[in-house]
Amino acid sequence: MNGAAICSIVWGVLDTFLRYRFLKKMLGAKYPYTFVWYYLGTLLYGQLNARLVLAGTPWGNLIYLCGCAFALNMLLFYGSTLKKTFLTIWMYCVPEVAFCIFFPLFYALSVLRGQAGCSDAVLKIIEISACLALYVMMELLSRNLHFLKRDFGDRDAVYLICIIVFICAAVDMMLNLFTGISGWTPETVLMTALSLSLTALGGEILYIYCIIMLERRLVERLAKQQYQILGRHLEVSKEQYCELIKIRHDIKNHGLCLAQLLANGKSEEAARYLKQMNLLLDEGNSMIQTGSVFADALLNPKCHYAKKLGIDLTLRLSVPDEDTIPPIDLCCLLSNALDNAIEACQRGIEAGESAGWIRIVSRTHPNYWVFEISNSIHTPVNLSGARFKSSKQTAICGVGLQNIKAVVERYGGVLDLKSETQFTLSVMLPLAPKKNPSASKK
Repeated sequence: MNGAAICSIVWGVLDTFLRYRFLKKMLGAKYPYTFVWYYLGTLLYGQLNARLVLAGTPWGNLIYLCGCAFALNMLLFYGSTLKKTFLTIWMYCVPEVAFCIFFPLFYALSVLRGQAGCSDAVLKIIEISACLALYVMMELLSRNLHFLKRDFGDRDAVYLICIIVFICAAVDMMLNLFTGISGWTPETVLMTALSLSLTALGGEILYIYCIIMLERRLVERLAKQQYQILGRHLEVSKEQYCELIKIRHDIKNHGLCLAQLLANGKSEEAARYLKQMNLLLDEGNSMIQTGSVFADALLNPKCHYAKKLGIDLTLRLSVPDEDTIPPIDLCCLLSNALDNAIEACQRGIEAGESAGWIRIVSRTHPNYWVFEISNSIHTPVNLSGARFKSSKQTAICGVGLQNIKAVVERYGGVLDLKSETQFTLSVMLPLAPKKNPSASKK
C-alpha cells in the first residue's frame, strides 16, 4: 500500500469522525458504538458508488450521497425527520458551495497559463479546502448555537432546506456556465472568476445567517413560553400575597378576641376559636415540601391551582440539592412536566368530563434521581419515538417537552414517554458524586 492510499484512508476516517461528532452533538447517538456503524455505513455506500457508478453526474452524486446519508442518520441518531433532512442536506451543500469559492480562481489561473483546466492535485487541494470550510462551520455551530439541538418547527426546516438547495443549485449552474465558455481573454476570465467566487462566498455567509436566524426564532419561542409561565406564576403569587395581607390584617383582631375569651374564663370557646384559626392558616401553607425552596416556590402555586380545578393530586417528591442539579434546570423540568399534566386534565374538564388526576413520584438515590409524573388523559396523546406531538395550536406548541428533553440530554439522562390509558413521563438523571471539602483542602 503506497503513501497516497494511506493518506486517503486516514482522510476518510477523519472526515467521517468529524461529521459523526457534529451529528452526535446536534441529534444524539442511539447506540453505544454508533461511530463504528456510521463509518461502516458511509464506507459501504461510498464504495458502491465508486465501483458501480450509481451516480454519474455531479448533481446525481450529490443526491445519491444525501439520500444514503439521510437513511443512515435515520437509523443511528435521534431527532425529527425534518431536522435530520435539514442537517444532511446542509452538510453536503456547504462543501459544494465552498468548492465554488476556490475553483474559479484556480481555473482562471490555469487559463491564463494556457492550460485546459486544473490538475488533479489542484482539484484535490480545492476539495480538501471545501471540507475544511465545512468542519469550521460545524464546529462554530455546535459550540455556539445550543438551541439548534432542540427539534425545531417543520415550517422552519422546510424554509431553510429550500434556501440551501437554491443557493447550491444557483452557484453550481454559474460554475458550469463559467467552465463551459471557451476563448476567455486574460482580462475577463479573472474578473469573472472573482465575481463567481464572491457570489459563492455570499452563499456560504447566507447559510450561516439562516441558521443564526433559526436559532433566534427558537430563542424567541422559548422566551414567549417562559413569559407565559411567569405570568401564570405571578397571578397565583398575587392571590397568595393578597390572602397573606388579609390574614396579617386580621391577626390583631384574632389576638384580641382570644385574650378576651381567656380573660372571661371561656377556655373551651378560646380553644375552638384557636382551632378554626389554625385551619384558616393551614390553607395558606405549602402543599409541597421537596427540600428545595426554589422547587417549593414554583410548584406550590401550580398545585393550589390544580386543587381549585378539582384535580385529584398525589405527590411524593424528593429532589437533589442545589450542588447536584442547579435550581434553574430542576425547576424547568418540574414546572413543564406539571404544566403539561394540568393542561391535559383541563382538556377533560372542557370536554365535560371529570377533572381527572395527577400522580407525582420522585426518589433520590446516591448515583441517580428518578422523577415520574402520570396523569389522566381525555384523548390519546400522539407519540413519535421520544417526540411529543402536542394538541395545542399555539406558537409554542410542544416547547414544554422540548425544554424537558434539553435538560435530560444536558445531564446524559433518560426520558421515557408512555401513552396508553394514561400519560406517563419518566426521567432518570445521573448524579455526579459530591466533592469532599476536606479532601479538596489537602
